[in-house]
Amino acid sequence: MTFTTSARRTAVLGLTALVGTASLAHAATSPIPNLPLSLDTGERLQMLTDKGVQKIFPAGNRPEAVFLSPDSKLSLAFEWRDAKLNKADVATMLTQFPTVIRAQVPGIKSLKQQMVTLNGNEWADFVFVAPSRTGDVRREMLITSAQGRMLVLTISSTIADYSKNEADVKAFTNSIKLN
Repeated sequence: MTFTTSARRTAVLGLTALVGTASLAHAATSPIPNLPLSLDTGERLQMLTDKGVQKIFPAGNRPEAVFLSPDSKLSLAFEWRDAKLNKADVATMLTQFPTVIRAQVPGIKSLKQQMVTLNGNEWADFVFVAPSRTGDVRREMLITSAQGRMLVLTISSTIADYSKNEADVKAFTNSIKLN
């Protein structure tokens, strides 16, 4: 079962009560349950409770952790996939993954890829824009190796909503520390 962007956004907007405001200490780096990382969500980004994550993501494709902007229009979702990925192979994702993205996301208007370093760890970074019923959607996928497995952070919103929340997103991604 998959959700359209519009359906997922509707579900996310209905989850305001399911945001765990006490899940993480603010302004301090905190470990994230079920993930090999810690981060600082800052004062504004909130982590969904397990119930909230279960509500908007199908059982077979559920991220381990989801964070929302204060207006619930931008999501940041971590998936720690079973797929093996060695640190030395992260850069190869730049040539392999664009084909996968283009095959899975119809009508991509733009796709940029680059390597970025976050707290000493190399990540393959893919930013793409695709049409949706509510306007163009901006998605960013950051992929790295964590304990020999693929760790994916997907940041999703409209272009306008990303611009409104960009400072929070940058602070969030720059605070990620792999264990």
